[in-house]
Amino acid sequence: MRIRTIMTAVMGAVLACGAGMADQEVRDVRFGVDGERTRVVIETAEAVDFRAFTLDGISDRLVVDLPNMDWSVRGLEAGEGVGHGLVDGFRFFSNSTASSRVVFELEHPAVIVSQFALDPASPGGNHRLVIDVERSTEASFQTASGFSHTSAGSLDSLIMERVEAVYVPPARERRVIVVDAGHGGRDPGTIGGQGTHESDVTLEAARELRRQLEATGRYEVLLTRDRDIYPSWEERVGVMADSRADLFISLHADSSPNGSTRGAAVYTLNDRAEDRARQRGRQNNDRTQLAEVNHILLELELREKRNQSSAFAEVLLEHLSSAGPLLPNPHRQANLFVLLDPRVPAVLVEMGFLTNRTDENNLTSAAARRRQMASVVSGIDDYFANRGDDDFADSDQIALPAR
Repeated sequence: MRIRTIMTAVMGAVLACGAGMADQEVRDVRFGVDGERTRVVIETAEAVDFRAFTLDGISDRLVVDLPNMDWSVRGLEAGEGVGHGLVDGFRFFSNSTASSRVVFELEHPAVIVSQFALDPASPGGNHRLVIDVERSTEASFQTASGFSHTSAGSLDSLIMERVEAVYVPPARERRVIVVDAGHGGRDPGTIGGQGTHESDVTLEAARELRRQLEATGRYEVLLTRDRDIYPSWEERVGVMADSRADLFISLHADSSPNGSTRGAAVYTLNDRAEDRARQRGRQNNDRTQLAEVNHILLELELREKRNQSSAFAEVLLEHLSSAGPLLPNPHRQANLFVLLDPRVPAVLVEMGFLTNRTDENNLTSAAARRRQMASVVSGIDDYFANRGDDDFADSDQIALPAR
């Protein structure tokens, strides 16, 4: 993606502002399709001034700026919906004190061919804002998109906002790794055939992983629990958010009705979980006063988180395979709350099956635990080395000897 287009996208959000009454309402969004042309209709309670324009950047977008308004569309209480024709989907953003906007994600470059307002079709009906867009070439779209009236001062401001778009933990001597021992307290998790509680094996594994990571001198390790208690999901996620961690690893043990099933696996966010992370990110997404700027930053962070989480999972599995068997297709995706911080790369490791006798014996064996956690340490080292971190590029990455 070109820096110019990113900046143009953010500049559109910075320059957009409007005046209006805070009790105005958006009541509906509709679409009509006629060949290469799509009509977007926004229905409002009262007549309002509006401005429509297109932006290129993270994606091709049609943006409609409005006065400060409430969102009151039945069935779309979350402020987002599915589009039609040239529109993939749309989201509503409120800047609280200045303006609101509806952002339409375009499935293909398009140009605005007309925009106008219509009075209600009948007494007591809604006012209508109409924008017609037509399929265009990429060159035509870029020519028509964005703004030309920028200043050096505003660009400096944009750069300051842009640097937080991709999550970068603060500079520090050691990487911060958050290790989450699954379950605990009132929640024992899976109970094995020999009576082993998942909450016990995850805690022992977390302590062992902390010991080995700290022994390298390269890591500071935070545990979400260090005793038999049950932290809430919010508390577990909060540890990585508050520490601005470099990685988050949640340790679990699996179960299956088939006692012969065994092996480790690594989970990352699926699409549904990413949507939940997006919603979570929006709750505290106030780095600027402009909703669309915050949206751009959040989307960049989510994309980076998912990419980095997947990269870490692949590297980690390579090393886990040296410590024991893996499940078929061991990189899996799931809707897991504990991975939901929108920025920190995060994985959930299923260390084995407590419902399999061999895995259960390994999960309760100190020697097997040391070997498996040593493979996790090697995977973490490898991940940072592959990412190009100077401190790890020349590391030997040899697993710690068993004690």
